Amino acid sequence: MIAEILGRFHPLIVHLPVGILILAFLMELASRTKRYAAIKVALPFVLQMAVLTALLAFLTGWVMPKEGDFDENLIGLHLWSSLSMTIGSIALCYLVYQKNDLSKKLYFPVFILTMILLSVAGHFGGSLTHGEGHLTKAIHKAPKMVVMDVNTLAVYPDLITPILKKKCYSCHNEGKKKGELVMSNIEDLMKGGAEGPIIIKGDVGNSSLIQRAHLPIEDEAHMPPKGKIQLTKNEIKLIEWWINSGANFTAKVGAIEQPEEITKILKGYEKNSNTLDPKGLQLLTPNIIANLAAQNITIIPASAESPFAYASFRRDSSLNKRKLKKLNDIDKNITELDLSFTNMDDAMMSQLSKFKNLQKLKLQNTKISSKGLKHLEKLEHLNLLNLYGTKVDDDGLVSLKKLSSLTTLFLWQTNVTDQAIKTFKNESPLVDVSHNIDDSVFGDAKLKAPTITAAKDIFEDSLEITLGVNFKNVAIFYTLDGTLPDTNAMKYDSSFYIKKTTNIKAIAAKKTWMASDPVEKVIIKAGHTIASAKLSKPPNKKYPAEGVQSLFDFKKGTSSFSDGMWLGYEGENMTATLDLGAVKQIHNVVVGALEDTNSYIFFPKGVEVKTSTDGQSFRSIQKLEIPLAEAPHPSTTKSFLLDFESIAARYVQVHVKGTLKNPTWHANPGAKNWIFIDEILVN
Repeated sequence: MIAEILGRFHPLIVHLPVGILILAFLMELASRTKRYAAIKVALPFVLQMAVLTALLAFLTGWVMPKEGDFDENLIGLHLWSSLSMTIGSIALCYLVYQKNDLSKKLYFPVFILTMILLSVAGHFGGSLTHGEGHLTKAIHKAPKMVVMDVNTLAVYPDLITPILKKKCYSCHNEGKKKGELVMSNIEDLMKGGAEGPIIIKGDVGNSSLIQRAHLPIEDEAHMPPKGKIQLTKNEIKLIEWWINSGANFTAKVGAIEQPEEITKILKGYEKNSNTLDPKGLQLLTPNIIANLAAQNITIIPASAESPFAYASFRRDSSLNKRKLKKLNDIDKNITELDLSFTNMDDAMMSQLSKFKNLQKLKLQNTKISSKGLKHLEKLEHLNLLNLYGTKVDDDGLVSLKKLSSLTTLFLWQTNVTDQAIKTFKNESPLVDVSHNIDDSVFGDAKLKAPTITAAKDIFEDSLEITLGVNFKNVAIFYTLDGTLPDTNAMKYDSSFYIKKTTNIKAIAAKKTWMASDPVEKVIIKAGHTIASAKLSKPPNKKYPAEGVQSLFDFKKGTSSFSDGMWLGYEGENMTATLDLGAVKQIHNVVVGALEDTNSYIFFPKGVEVKTSTDGQSFRSIQKLEIPLAEAPHPSTTKSFLLDFESIAARYVQVHVKGTLKNPTWHANPGAKNWIFIDEILVN
């Protein structure tokens, strides 16, 4: 214990011999001049301090806890170079006191060698702390990217990587694997660390990278840790947007739908094009911007000094020519126009020919066809056009060939054929055409699971259930009997009500996309009143909750095992016997449990329900086997439903069987683990 405490002083002590040896070397050089010859007498003392601090640094480094999961090779190099430097400083201290000729000849070469060893040891120490190649970062620093069009950037390498590199790599690289986590390459980033994956594609809520960023900075689990440069709000939002869109490593910005908030952040990456002549254009005043905002038209100036601006009608389903004409007074100011996910059609396209300075036009998921593209032929500055999800076909490419400035074209899920695209690329080699959405944008194009929302988890009479997804034109199919849904199941159109304990399962589906994984939620109807209950053995003293009463107080525990609402059992099973007070008809039992694999808490491996009318003779009614978690994951709660044929009973005995020990994949395999139980309801 004492050695471990001393070891934690190594980062502080290690700088002392460095500074003292450098001072001693400078004193030695200075003493060779007439002006500073007098300081020679102080050198022995300074070298003694160098030896003392070098020994302290070496010993504290030796016993320092290696909780950063440092690279063993780097540790070895740092250790032996530090030992060599320490020996060198001892030799120096010895030689400085010797008066013979040999000692005098060896003294300065040994001093030079010791300083070289100091540099080597310092380099390896810096590599452990800041990552390999830290000394050359400034030399090889890439020039600041000048971006004319953020939509042409690749999201991960151009936006996400710089954030992670600046805020995360110093502790999570090949040289220093804190928490067994390496973030400096894609494979290790997605693999995660000792606590499992930190990024769950399409699921920000369960991605610990984001969870930790949102924790209070005083929390030990907050990342980056207190004292390090923190992620900004915009950086967190960009990472969340990237994860929610599928955490794709090759997709371009223009390929992914951008909420208005993200668009505003991305605009900050752009440098306004100098190809446009602002002569004669007035700056857009706050009043003009506010008046248009009141009419649901978003205007974002390119900069405080520029008259050019971005305009958006995104998701306006009531768009018409009258609304578009509201921009007539500032049409030459608009360089980017976002009409995505609107009811824009060919009849309204004629309005776009007025935007003479338009450089970027987003028409994805609108009703336009090739006919409407003819109105764009005279837009000589248009360089980006997004037609994803429109009715444009091969005929539309005729108009697009006339756009002399076009450099980026998105044609995913249009009616344009591969052969026509191939021909277009040959004739317009300077245009970057993206048209295969399945692999290049969303990886496996798998939908995110829908959400199941209810006002409460336990209800008395009836409860409204709402299903939802965060993607347009996605269908939801669901079941209410616990069976896995497919596209032949009930289709969700609007919210519905349930009047009994129900196991809801749902999937999201969309043509040409892979259906989502199923999502499941058990919504519980408050059951029979429990007259009394008893446990076969008391819970662990650390997690007693309110005793057996906690199992039927209609208050569900949260996802935090320390909230005081869970009964915890370490390395043991649990049996609860409930007395209904009289013989009643029952047809299901619900058992609530918590799983937090990082805290050694696992769902039970099985639940068995037995009933009795006299409290003496019990008969097994239903059993449920629960699969073991296959990998670490964030804390979660779940209600397990055991349905059976209606039976008369007064006493209900619930046997909860734990896994008892951590599985082989766990960070501490074979150690005792826990079951945490709350709320057992009988209906």
